[in-house]
Amino acid sequence: MTVHDDPALGRILNRRTFAQGDIIFHEGDKGSQAYVVQRGRVRIIKNMSSGDKGTLGFVETGGIFGEMALMDNSPRMATAVADEPTVVISIPEETVKKKLSKSNPVTKMMLMVMIRMLRSMSHDVELKPIKVDNIPHLKNHLFNE
Repeated sequence: MTVHDDPALGRILNRRTFAQGDIIFHEGDKGSQAYVVQRGRVRIIKNMSSGDKGTLGFVETGGIFGEMALMDNSPRMATAVADEPTVVISIPEETVKKKLSKSNPVTKMMLMVMIRMLRSMSHDVELKPIKVDNIPHLKNHLFNE
């Protein structure tokens, strides 16, 4: 079952539209929602120890992001930015936690282990610094805060 197939979820989810370069959330924020990309693409950006910013990856149509902070009650590990005009479905924290509470305990444990591993690996991965001259929408939004 997908988010789109669950009629109960359809009553409590909201669609949000972001222009290219809009920040969806910042690294270090407390999570209150997870997101499913309905249309567009989201760039996940990590602050590096050098002070630069690097791209961890992209979330395409149908992908989910922002769920880890809700599942392990940790701050956002990266910044999410609309890489192009993007529509997301936001899923409130309460909904994520309610669905998770109904999951098999072994499945929940495996998810938490994977989240811990991803968080740990994100600190160790070497990213190429973003060259903002090549990505003007990031220069105008992310680097002028």
